[in-house]
Amino acid sequence: MDIGRDAHRVKSLSRHTLEQMVTRSSEGILLADAQDPNLPIVYANPAYEVLTGYSVEELAGKSWPLVKRDVEGQPELERLKAAIGRSEPCQVTVPDLRKDGTSWYSHVSVEPLYNARGELKYFLCIQKPVLNGAVEPPATDVEVTLLQRELGRARQKIASLDRIDPSTGLMRFGHFQELMRRDLAIARRDQRMVTLLLFEIVEFEAYRQTFGSKAADSCQRMIGAQIMRTLRRAGDLCARYDDSTLVAAAIGQAPRDFDKLVDQITENVRKLGLHNPRAQGSRHITVRSALIACPPGLYEDAEGVVTRALSDLRSSPSESDVETVAASP
Repeated sequence: MDIGRDAHRVKSLSRHTLEQMVTRSSEGILLADAQDPNLPIVYANPAYEVLTGYSVEELAGKSWPLVKRDVEGQPELERLKAAIGRSEPCQVTVPDLRKDGTSWYSHVSVEPLYNARGELKYFLCIQKPVLNGAVEPPATDVEVTLLQRELGRARQKIASLDRIDPSTGLMRFGHFQELMRRDLAIARRDQRMVTLLLFEIVEFEAYRQTFGSKAADSCQRMIGAQIMRTLRRAGDLCARYDDSTLVAAAIGQAPRDFDKLVDQITENVRKLGLHNPRAQGSRHITVRSALIACPPGLYEDAEGVVTRALSDLRSSPSESDVETVAASP
């Protein structure tokens, strides 16, 4: 046998032949983009569709569902995630759910794939059902475990509905008020300043009328992301106050500490380049802002302070200057 010639034949297999091999495999094969932390799916073979009930169209560009699951009480899934985090190969057996809600036990093999320069490009996932009764727990136990986890997630989602505005993904002002009461109590105890930052989107109604409510919600969401990305501190808050206003809060710092940060947020919003063609002023989305100083020991509710500051801000002829408001008790 000419080993060298046979090896050459293997190497010279056409791409079409390789694609047929993967397509006709009885094992579910999935390819996830390793350069994106969300591990979006870039390929799934027909066997994977049959095993999970999800079509390629439903999977493409979405995060790999298995690695997005909660690892609590699942040491094998935790081991799989840890291996992916270290870019190492791994084999585990874990419970999984099909699209129709039925449960199954899956043997999962993951391999990192590199390009010619040695850069990690993909994770190759091969899944197949566990058929050995000695390994696979009773189906009823699997279903109960998975249903309990799904129920826990549903409860968390229901609880979050009162805290998060579903249209923008930003905190609701009611929940912001609850957290502010806590922070104001801490500030009163520690004799520290609390500063509220108010950002009103200029001529936002014109933008809403031009592009619709979904685009307006997306605009608020992007501006909220700019605010939190600039403030950075874990304890800082940002909420949707009304249809055109966002409010943020920071404990322990005076308004003068935020002048540069507010300027940066304002400039970052301009750089988003959100066109507002019907606006009378700027043809792109901009924000005007106010810094509200809340000395320690005087306040337990943010709404009155924000309402007065917003009234002052809207009565000001300036659209770009930062207003500093000393809130009265």
